Amino acid sequence: MFALASRWLALFEDVAMVTSMALVTSLISIQVFLRYVLNDSLPWAEELVRYTVVWMSFIGAGMGIRRGAHIAVAIGIQLLPSRIAKLLSMAGLTLGLAFAVLLTVYGAKLVLHVGGFGQLSSAMRVPMAAVYACLPLGGMLLFFRFAEALLALLQPSKAAGHSGSSELEWTGGL
Repeated sequence: MFALASRWLALFEDVAMVTSMALVTSLISIQVFLRYVLNDSLPWAEELVRYTVVWMSFIGAGMGIRRGAHIAVAIGIQLLPSRIAKLLSMAGLTLGLAFAVLLTVYGAKLVLHVGGFGQLSSAMRVPMAAVYACLPLGGMLLFFRFAEALLALLQPSKAAGHSGSSELEWTGGL
């Protein structure tokens, strides 16, 4: 069940990132053409690009954990005995889980707070609560990926190396 959820989540992350990148690239290209060729622009495009990049950052954080792409200081871990390296990796993943919980909880509180005011974005006039919703969503994605990595580290067959079913590969660092 966990593996199925992970695959669906990976599909969501990949589709969201590809779609977002296409949107950002298209809008910026259109803006450049309109501004420098036609001497006009879309008033809402820059705001949409800005918010899309913010959403991409929070979705991409979970993808980075899944792919093992976050920056790490792995050389120090690799020099340690495997038991200590595993304990340090577990501690790092546990701190990541705690951060994800805080991001989810306080992000949700912010969304509710801003939603209560009914604040709208300046150019697109969309609710700012929808913009800030990337915080709790990103926190939940991070939580799932940190939990997945921690479970992979705790299983003897997956801790020794890369399993064929998951993209997670832990070298001891976060």
